[in-house]
Amino acid sequence: MRILCLLGLAACTTTGSPLPRSNAQVEVHVDPDRSVQLTLTTWNDLAVLRDAMTAGEITVTVDAQPLLVDTSMTGTFDNGDHYVAAFETAPEATRESPMPPPDVSTIAISDGESTWSANVDHMFANDLAPTAPLVSGTNVFEWPSAASPNAASTITYACVTVNGTAPACEGDGVHDSSIDISQQFVTATISGASGAHVRVDGERNVNPDSTGNGPQFITTIAARYTGTL
Repeated sequence: MRILCLLGLAACTTTGSPLPRSNAQVEVHVDPDRSVQLTLTTWNDLAVLRDAMTAGEITVTVDAQPLLVDTSMTGTFDNGDHYVAAFETAPEATRESPMPPPDVSTIAISDGESTWSANVDHMFANDLAPTAPLVSGTNVFEWPSAASPNAASTITYACVTVNGTAPACEGDGVHDSSIDISQQFVTATISGASGAHVRVDGERNVNPDSTGNGPQFITTIAARYTGTL
């Protein structure tokens, strides 16, 4: 059996409840509509996490609201190489609300004995916006919550789409000379006539440490801005 101790854990664990035994990697994705997808992935003793999921022992909450098991993404993959336990926001949950999102959100994962939890600053803040009215030419967009220092956050990816045409993107292996990203800013050269529809999509990464001797929560938060020239 191939054993992999994942980054963020002090050592491989062979005793205890399912979470510490699984040595699972935690990944979180937050969409602009405030929906959340969370996965636990282990390359260690796959049966530990699989059996706990089958028994309904693993639960995930965001700000005390439970996520549902995503059965389509839960299972053993790559010829038995790893096991993924996937969770998602309930389809009927209303994430859009006139109430402002909390400054700090708490993600908690429990197996009934052990709990891993992490706090994420501005997790649901879709606050990407231009610093001035949009013009044909150079525009600067600021994502204030990407400047959050606890834990460190930075924009890693941004795309600009004008009138629904193919987007120009920067980051994650794609590069367009018309876009530059740095910390909480996206600078983009936009071409279009007055009234053209502009959409900016961005992603920022923040990897807070978790309690309970758990791993970092590798978190990707997406934002979207729409406007017109």
